[in-house]
Amino acid sequence: MPGTDTLVQFIHTPHARLNRPLLRERAVRYLIDTLAVTVAGSTEPAVATLLDNYATLQMNGTPLPWTARTLSTDDACLVFGTASHVLDYDDVSMLAVCHPSAPIVTALNSLAHLKPMSGAELVDAFIVGTEVLIRTGQAMGFRHYELGFHATATLGALGAAACSARVLGLTAAQTRHALSIAASQSAGLRKNFGSMVKSLHVGLAASHGLQAARLAQAGVEGSHEAFMNGGWLHAYSGGETDRWPDDFQPGNPTAIEETGFEQKRFPCCYMTHKIITAALALKTHHGLTLDTIEQIDVQLCKGGTTPLIHPRPTTGLHAKFSAPYTVLAALADGRVNLASFEEGAVMRPEIQARLDDVRVGEDTAPLAHGNDVGKAPATVTVQTRDGHTLSHTVVASPGSPDDPLSDADLAIKWADCLRHTRPDLTPATTHTLFATGLDLDNVADAGRWLRLETP
Repeated sequence: MPGTDTLVQFIHTPHARLNRPLLRERAVRYLIDTLAVTVAGSTEPAVATLLDNYATLQMNGTPLPWTARTLSTDDACLVFGTASHVLDYDDVSMLAVCHPSAPIVTALNSLAHLKPMSGAELVDAFIVGTEVLIRTGQAMGFRHYELGFHATATLGALGAAACSARVLGLTAAQTRHALSIAASQSAGLRKNFGSMVKSLHVGLAASHGLQAARLAQAGVEGSHEAFMNGGWLHAYSGGETDRWPDDFQPGNPTAIEETGFEQKRFPCCYMTHKIITAALALKTHHGLTLDTIEQIDVQLCKGGTTPLIHPRPTTGLHAKFSAPYTVLAALADGRVNLASFEEGAVMRPEIQARLDDVRVGEDTAPLAHGNDVGKAPATVTVQTRDGHTLSHTVVASPGSPDDPLSDADLAIKWADCLRHTRPDLTPATTHTLFATGLDLDNVADAGRWLRLETP
């Protein structure tokens, strides 16, 4: 029967067994994407609040890629992690209904200062961290999310502990203790969606995972078996499972290879992305405007509305978790981008007046696994004022391998995100940094790239 030893063994998988072309190609794209959205998110109020009023400045401390100030290791995790997730522009894995890359890249940013690493070592640690994060969540199924946990936060602590254990060179015994310590620091509630705390969860998860590895390295010991037999799996699945699945084999294949991650086209909750895509298609094909529309019906899969807790948003953060707003913004503007979630855009009278005209429903058939959400159709139906009914259904998850961001799409997103915060970087420098990211396996010092320093 698979056990926690299986997880520990995978964390220390030799580089040669992680050196598979598709795995490396996708991993570097996710690293590029995450660094880009982190830099873009660094100007948000939640990040400024932490940086100006909470974080401890430290001479020669951990650097951040948008400021000359350096911080303590833990505070750098909090600030970087919050920035990585505050725009809700970071990637998603529907296998565990989570954002896999943000907490791992956050931990790796601090680790690159504690223990300099090559680009190949960075990619290895990223693969390990995201795989542990996703497979531990997948072991519990969708029930974990239904119970009210923010899976990115709860699973992120374990993934961050895993990548930290690898980078810091922990022994197998120390790695097991690190996972046990991280299991006791695994926390985060969906009730905080639409607030600063949701993005703070990523920073906390990364900090807790890194702390767990450093504590284990220092000699702190946890339970030999913190996951099975009444442990983490039982507690965090609401008693639905108490052991690892019989087919639990992390890395064979990795989640990156099996389904890939969904890279976001829009800076908002991923459960809105199919309906945004459907609304944009309706506008493009039929020339719709809000004035020509009488009623809008949105149909999502069972559980699809769970994170969409703000039907009448009044802030940009709330609007990111609003099905009515995102559909109306798409139909009104023909786009959904960073500007769509500025308060002025959200509070437009012509948008606010139509929020109640959007009806949101769910299918009745239950989903067995989190990944079923990614495969389920989403439909937007519009009743026009002249009596026509127009409908569009989207099945492929936007930004997934079924509807991927091209290299050109990713380059545009990278440049847009960096320009948002770092206008001092020339287009040539921005392009060089993007090309360096694609070639991370051949980069000698990954820390320079994470700091947005050219080779």
